[in-house]
Amino acid sequence: MRKQLAISIDGPTASGKTSLAYALAARLDMRVLDTGLTYRAVAYAASRGPVSPGRQLFEVLRHEPATPGTRPVSPTVVYHRESIIDDLWSSEVEQHLRAVSADPAWRHDITEYHRTIVEGHERMIAVGRDCATTIMTDADCHIFLTAADAIRRERRRAQHRAQPGRAVHVGPPTRLDDTIREHVARQPHGLVLDTTFLPAVAVLRAVVHHLGARR
Repeated sequence: MRKQLAISIDGPTASGKTSLAYALAARLDMRVLDTGLTYRAVAYAASRGPVSPGRQLFEVLRHEPATPGTRPVSPTVVYHRESIIDDLWSSEVEQHLRAVSADPAWRHDITEYHRTIVEGHERMIAVGRDCATTIMTDADCHIFLTAADAIRRERRRAQHRAQPGRAVHVGPPTRLDDTIREHVARQPHGLVLDTTFLPAVAVLRAVVHHLGARR
């Protein structure tokens, strides 16, 4: 089903994806699906006890996209009817996150779950690491953000200072990042944007201009 407005935002860690997603959603009255939170929620569940891929987990785990027009601006992530949004950056979650992300069965189930969420909303931004090629292949606009490694490391350190539970490490772009970037660059409605020297407001302005030109 074609969405009234669907935008995918991809890019490596600390490239500015989430900041752009929320700013763009507030500007255009959209909802934000931060796909990384679902992976972290599954990792959280794994840290609490054995879990296996399958629909059963998503009967007790729920991720409701954020609505920037509300206060506080925050997605809802619930596990067994309890909010876990403040627990998703613990060391225990970090320990399980890599295994969850690398497991093809988990990736399949989480992707299907995300597709279900996207189908339920007419104006949606999906932000993560492979949205353009999985859950929003027919988006009105695909965006890929990148930035120099040194800048991304500094941004992550700033995030860590504000939220000490978050990991500090930022690696170089992965092969997946390179693949998604090339894919977005080939799309007639795609935009690859280097945010190294751009403040957040300039990134937002560039994307809004691109959307206007595409529409």
